[in-house]
Amino acid sequence: MPLTAAQIVTLATQTAKCPAYTSQAGQFLNAILQDLYQTYDFEVTKKVFSSTFVTSGVSGPGNQYGPGCGPNVMPSDYLRAKNNEIIYYIQGVRYVMINVEEDEFDALVQSPGLNNYPTNFWVDVSVTPPLMYVWMPASGAYPYTVKYYSKMDDIATPETSTTVPWFPNQQYLLTRLAGQLMQLTNDDRYISYLGDSPSGAEGILRKYLELKDDPEGRVNTVQLDRRRFGPSRLNLPNTKIVGW
Repeated sequence: MPLTAAQIVTLATQTAKCPAYTSQAGQFLNAILQDLYQTYDFEVTKKVFSSTFVTSGVSGPGNQYGPGCGPNVMPSDYLRAKNNEIIYYIQGVRYVMINVEEDEFDALVQSPGLNNYPTNFWVDVSVTPPLMYVWMPASGAYPYTVKYYSKMDDIATPETSTTVPWFPNQQYLLTRLAGQLMQLTNDDRYISYLGDSPSGAEGILRKYLELKDDPEGRVNTVQLDRRRFGPSRLNLPNTKIVGW
């Protein structure tokens, strides 16, 4: 049966021989969970969000983006989009948008009356909630779906909580939490507990990552950057009216 946050805190403080450090252990446990979702893409943190493209207004950073570019409001817990999973359908045809960086998006053509089916997007995560901008500017309020990796909520008062942490490998949580408590109390055992050996936290996590999300039986493929390979409007020559 999965351990609760309070049970993990208790076992880790006992292992680290500092049973009074329950408050510090709770803070460490939340920090460990934050580090995991911020660093790795786990299917358990994946969510789905649906909305429609915004087609009115001039509201990009500095107002340099025209109508149809957005902003499209994303969920407040949005962290990053799953690759090739911001999609929309028009008459049954599936369109998959390409994620680009802000500087590349800013270099795209913005001229009055320009609109079409969106091909590129970038998400401004410096604001809350995050805002998505698209190019070409959307020519209609098309419904779109986003599969994204989310920020996970902290556990309130982990030292007494009956919540089971979302990360499924509890041996890793126990070992890393104990190791960080040992580091806090100047216990030299922290080196082996946080290390890369099979029983160390880093070694346990590496083994788990090798098999996470059930990759067995799947063929790994190398994906080319769709901005550089395959058909794209970015490869079209300049016209006499507007350049791409």
